[in-house]
Order: sequence, then C-alpha cells, then structure tokens
Amino acid sequence: MLESLGLDAVQEQVYVCLLRAPAIDATAVAARTGIAAEKVIPALARLEAEGLVTRRPGRSAGYHAAPPDVTLNLMVLQRLDEVRRVQLAVERLAAEHRAHGQGGSGAEPVEALEGAAAIADRYRQIQRGAKEVSSLVAGPAVVVTASDNTGQRDALRAGVRYRAAYERATLELDSADNPLLLEEWAALGEEMRVTPEIPLKLVIADRRIALALPRRQAPGAPVGLVVRTGILLEALNWLFDRIWATALPVPAALAAAPEGPLSASDRRLLSLLLTGCTDQAIASQWGVSMRTVQRRVQRLIALAGVQSRFQLGWQAARLGWIEPCARDAGEVSRDGV
Repeated sequence: MLESLGLDAVQEQVYVCLLRAPAIDATAVAARTGIAAEKVIPALARLEAEGLVTRRPGRSAGYHAAPPDVTLNLMVLQRLDEVRRVQLAVERLAAEHRAHGQGGSGAEPVEALEGAAAIADRYRQIQRGAKEVSSLVAGPAVVVTASDNTGQRDALRAGVRYRAAYERATLELDSADNPLLLEEWAALGEEMRVTPEIPLKLVIADRRIALALPRRQAPGAPVGLVVRTGILLEALNWLFDRIWATALPVPAALAAAPEGPLSASDRRLLSLLLTGCTDQAIASQWGVSMRTVQRRVQRLIALAGVQSRFQLGWQAARLGWIEPCARDAGEVSRDGV
C-alpha cells in the first residue's frame, strides 16, 4: 500500500506494527511481526531516516511511529511536487516547439496532429506492433472511447503489456454513454493505477514513440503531438514513470479471483476503496445510494474483524481476499484517448 512512497513490504509492515503500539527494540518488532530481526533492523533504520519512526529514551524508550496523517501526507506532497516540476518543463518544451513552427510529416521528431480522425488513426498505429504501451488517462474521452478501442483489446489478447495511470476523477465519469469497462480491461490483463491528477493525456509505445494531448481542447477540433526522439520524448517517459511510481496500485480484484468469502462485487468494492475513491464516486459508478455503499463497507470491515477502512486494506491483503497485481501491480479502468 505504501510502495508508491518508496517503502517496501517489510518497511510497511514494521511501520503498521509500530502504529498499533511502540516496541522497545528490533527484537520486539520481529516477534510481533514474524519478520526476521536481520530484516527488521534495516527497515527500522530506513523508517527512522524518513521520519516515519522515532527512537525515544527514558521511560518511553523504544521505537514509536510518527503520525501517518502528517508524515505520509508530506511524502505524498513531495512526490507530487516532483511531477509538477516536470509538467512545467514539458509545457515549456511544447511552447518552444510551437514557437518554431515545427511539425510536418511522420518522419519528423515531432509531428503535429489536428482533428479527431487523424489522432484516432495515429493512436491505432502507435498501438500496432508495440510490446509495451504506457498511458496517462483523464476523461472524458475526446477521440477513442473504451467501447471503440478494439486495438487495445486485440493487443492485450496478443500479450502486449499495458500500463495505465488514471486520474481519480475519471472514475466519476463512468456512464452508460461512456463506460469505463473496468472488469473487461482487468480480465484482459491491463495493469492499472490511480493518481489524484493527470497533467495531460499520453500514450507511449515501447518508450520510443509518444502521443500527447492537452487536457483542454477546442470544441470539435482536438490537437495532439506525436513525439519520436529527443529531449521531449525523454521528458514524457520521465513524466509517466514519476506518475506511475507515485500513483496508488490497486490489487487485481476485478479479474478472476481465488475462492474465498467475498463475492465479485465485494472484491470490486475493495478495489475501488483501495484507490481512494469516495463513497460518492463508488455510488455513482454502481448506480446505488451512498448509504448502500457505506453499509457494504461496514460489512467488509466486520467480516475482516477490523475497526477501520485503513485496517481493512491491510487485512484484506493478509487474508488473500485480493490478488497481487500482475507484473508491476495496479488497476482501475480505461477510456481510450
């Protein structure tokens, strides 16, 4: 759950252990977590260096966890600040490109596209023949919807790796007119993560060619850039990597899950909760009331034998209610470009 902040599984488990109660030393932490002391010691050192754990002398001697609402939020803000800095760099490069009037044919390092048909055609070309496709997704779709995205379906069935980071607000745009097709993409193997904000729409094939679209488009005349080489392509790859690293992975709960006490809808609810979706967003997607969502969440909390939503995510993973994500982990939905 905290891997997006740079913590591994052992460090996270040690931190959660100390959140519940302080420990006098590494041996006590090892006994409570079941993790070998030789792994606990470096984990404590890393947590202490990050300010997540403090060591106190005197009567309250031992390791104490720092409040998560302060320290973890600060780490999240630092990661988001890094993403915003590269976003500004990309905007400056794009402005320079426009100022010099570059563009032209498909052989150019940067090609300007105008119109939905031209962008949709190039989007299909970029997917065709790729071994890995990475994308930043923010709604609503302006060129290709999930329902029309046959190129991705075919590529996923052929074994192409798809990674997509979705803006959380995208979940609230789900509708009968523009469905997100959560279960379908998950079953086909797309790896998905969720992030609070996406600066631009982006598709990158094999890290060699990128299609970038601005968030704000003129009505009826969308524009985009195809980038093949140079510093702009490097910056776009870097931008995706940073957003992917800081986005929240969601266990592959929408795909076929192992036998267990949960129904498919329970697993989907867990998946949405772990992305940080609000009760209102979940209710909107399911077409039910907030009270229904809250009642089902409380049922899951009781079933897991915990007291809070934070503990529910941890316990669900421990009990095997949610599957680890394929390859690099993650999940949510897709709406095309």
